Amino acid sequence: MAVDSSLVVLGRIVKAHGTRGELKVHLYSESDALSVVKTIFIHSLEGKKVRYGVIKARANKAHGAILAVEGVFDRAQAEAFVGMEISVEKALLPRLDAEEYYWYELEGLSVVNVAGMKLGLLSDIMATSGHDVYIVQGSMGEILVPAVEQVVKEIDLEKGLMVVDLPPGLVESNAL
Repeated sequence: MAVDSSLVVLGRIVKAHGTRGELKVHLYSESDALSVVKTIFIHSLEGKKVRYGVIKARANKAHGAILAVEGVFDRAQAEAFVGMEISVEKALLPRLDAEEYYWYELEGLSVVNVAGMKLGLLSDIMATSGHDVYIVQGSMGEILVPAVEQVVKEIDLEKGLMVVDLPPGLVESNAL
């Protein structure tokens, strides 16, 4: 879905929660952004975006949140939002600590190994229960890179570069 460049998509509404119109959201990354923003945008399946005030938001398990927004008061209303994505204005996102990044900052980075060989571009990020996985598309096909300190050695947003030290056999096993 094409999204306004001033917005960043945080997650997808997966179901209604309770009877008071709360929304259960699967977050695409670990972020407390929903707990501090006062306004979100909900993107309909047809591509229309509508601004909603946030009444309350709380974390709910890994990569999850429960969200109450203005104008949604019961379960039936909440169920109408299932499958829709939510976004916030980039300028309103909380600052992250050093060595922490929002997904949108990483997507599109050029990924090279420690020897300087280009592996491809970071095309997507997959959330898993243990750690995120970076999906790199390049001439060797798709490479799944664990987003852990032992593998990701450097991220330089200004240069648009990620340096990784892949375990032996990882590229070959991803190519199968």
